[in-house]
Amino acid sequence: MDDGAGFMRRALELAELGRHRVMPNPMVGCVLVRDGVIVAEGWHDHVGGLHAEQMAIADAEARGVTTRGTTAYVTLEPCNHFGRTPPCTESLLWAGVDRVVIGAMDPNPTVRGGGAEALQQEGVAVEVGLLEAECEGQMGAFMHWCKHRRPQVTLKAATDSRGRIDGDPSEPAERFSSAGSLALAHELRAGSMAILVGVNTVVRDDPSLTVRGPDI
Repeated sequence: MDDGAGFMRRALELAELGRHRVMPNPMVGCVLVRDGVIVAEGWHDHVGGLHAEQMAIADAEARGVTTRGTTAYVTLEPCNHFGRTPPCTESLLWAGVDRVVIGAMDPNPTVRGGGAEALQQEGVAVEVGLLEAECEGQMGAFMHWCKHRRPQVTLKAATDSRGRIDGDPSEPAERFSSAGSLALAHELRAGSMAILVGVNTVVRDDPSLTVRGPDI
C-alpha cells in the first residue's frame, strides 16, 4: 500500500467496524502513516467511545510508536467541538500530526469546515476530497440528515411472481421472502433508527421488528 488512495481505503475498511454501533454518529476510520507505512489505526467503535483519530493515536501509544510528523488519513473531517469526547482537532495537534488528508467534509453545522480550518491555523497541512464519493456514501444517512434535516428513508418490499406484496386477505399470510432477502431485511433494520410498517402487516403478521442475525 503506497498511495494515498490505498490508505484512505484502509480507513474506510476500519470505519465499517463501527457499523450499527455508532448511530446517530457517522462511521469514521483513520490511519496514521509514516514514510509510506501505516503505523496506527483507529475507528469510531461505539457512541460515547473514542473517535477514530483518538483511537488511532491511542493505538500508536500502545505500540510504542511516535505520532509526531505522521500523516492522518481520515474518512470525515475531524470535529473541533466538545461533545462526549474532546475535539479531534486538539487530539491531532497534541499528537504532533503534521498533515491530515480528509475524505469528506463534515456537513454538520457544528463542524462544517471548522475542523480543517482549526488545523490549518496551527500550521497543519490539510488536503480534502480523497475518495470523497466513497466516504460520503459510507455515511449516507448521516450526510442526508445534516444536509436536508430529514431522515433518509429506505423502502423494503417483497413481492410474488405477479408483483403482489400480499396474498388473499381471507387466507393465511404467505411469506414471499427468501432466506437471503430476510437476512437483508435484518441488515436494513440494524442500520435504521425507526421502522414503519403498514397496518395489515401488524394485523396479519404481528412482526416483532427486532434485529436478528449472527453477524449483526
